[in-house]
Amino acid sequence: MSMAQEIAERVQHVLAQIEAIRPGEGVKLMAVTKMRTREEALAAVAAGAQLIGENKVQEAKDKWHEKPPVPLHLIGHLQTNKVKYTIDLFDSVDSIDSEKVAEALNQRVTDRLAVMLEINAGQEASKTGMFPQHVRAFLEQAHRWPHLQFIGMMALFPSAVGTTLDEKKKIRALMKETGELWRTCREERFPWAPLDELSMGMTDDYEWALEAGTTIVRLGTALFGPRTY
Repeated sequence: MSMAQEIAERVQHVLAQIEAIRPGEGVKLMAVTKMRTREEALAAVAAGAQLIGENKVQEAKDKWHEKPPVPLHLIGHLQTNKVKYTIDLFDSVDSIDSEKVAEALNQRVTDRLAVMLEINAGQEASKTGMFPQHVRAFLEQAHRWPHLQFIGMMALFPSAVGTTLDEKKKIRALMKETGELWRTCREERFPWAPLDELSMGMTDDYEWALEAGTTIVRLGTALFGPRTY
């Protein structure tokens, strides 16, 4: 079986899982292509992935000399010295986690750029992202950056790999809370923050994210198999 066929099988399996849990709701599959080739990414898109997510600006620059056929999202931490490279490369920057990053992007954008607020749902010191209790206040002042359109939230959670039953329950509870936070903020109807998207769920926990109301799941290993270094 070719590489493209293997990826297509995995993508179709995931799409079937999405449809089984959230039938007819149009949940999007993002192929996370960190350390994957352009050919692998395009194979996932050909099989049905609707979005591509890249973690690093430089890797995305090297890989996507020509824009991919689906929207390209930056899902990794954005350093302010890389801002100038992101504007023309990405369709959405999903890792806005501070006023500093928002201000740096806003100064560079001449028209409008789709962005997402990055949320550190588990409040882990090892991860970037805004703590949930700070989200509402941030959104209330986001009109200060008129070139940014906050289309949603991207949430990070503790890893589900090798966890106990209690830890799994905690992750599922955090996902439910994040879904509720997203819906509450969305109901505010901020003109600059429509918040149509909620991006959460990775290979080991995306079924839980679907149950919690996510509109985008971000999958790498589930589509491409384990990385070979």
